[in-house]
Amino acid sequence: MTTPKDLKEFLPEHPELPQWSSDFERIQRELGWEGFWQSGGLDLNLRCLVTLSAQCINGQDFGIEHQVKMGLSLGMSPAKIKGVFIQLLFYAGIPATVFGLLEAQKVIDGNPEWKKADVATEEPWLNSLEDKLARAGQVRTQLWGEAANRAIENSLSQQLVPEAADIVDGYNFGEVWARSDLEPQERMVCVLAALTSRRHLGHLRQYVGYALDMGLTVRQIAEVIAQAGWYRGWACVEDGLRQVSQVLQERGIDAG
Repeated sequence: MTTPKDLKEFLPEHPELPQWSSDFERIQRELGWEGFWQSGGLDLNLRCLVTLSAQCINGQDFGIEHQVKMGLSLGMSPAKIKGVFIQLLFYAGIPATVFGLLEAQKVIDGNPEWKKADVATEEPWLNSLEDKLARAGQVRTQLWGEAANRAIENSLSQQLVPEAADIVDGYNFGEVWARSDLEPQERMVCVLAALTSRRHLGHLRQYVGYALDMGLTVRQIAEVIAQAGWYRGWACVEDGLRQVSQVLQERGIDAG
């Protein structure tokens, strides 16, 4: 685990940045690198994945470039960085994730060491949609229990667009969630960050429950939402934490 005191040595330099106002630079430095990046609850690797997910939603080349460089400098593999955008395909959409992958590849190709480490992972790809759907059910049961399968079966998308829902279900949970480039909790923080940033509050509430089921603590979930919100606006944090509070009340869990 990388501790907050190690942060500065991993921060990339950006000589291409324009000259900002001194007040803005001070607020940004004290608020960010000396502030919420130093908080407890999440280690630097998870904070980096959360921020990369939020920056994917932002769709700004500088933000993605900066965070990809930081992740690689922290020791993440190119496969893990790319895995974030693959994970977010069904949560952030194709345009945002394609743009993120393009920006990530530019960063990787710009450093000989990172480019050399850019080796494709061999994943157990399934041929038929039926096989994908079967594995999707197994993945959900393993991570969140059988109730997660019932939620999918009873979803509006299954009722109204069942063919499309099966494709998304099979590829998202049967292929993407089964990949080895990210750990399950890493995948979850990426999804929570993306849903917070998109303000998809219904899905966020559902995934907060999933995050609790797979062992994330209330503090970790709240920190994910707060970290993402610094890059999308604090209103996202307030809305997201309201969903967390509702889930905790439903489950009889003390927020403290």
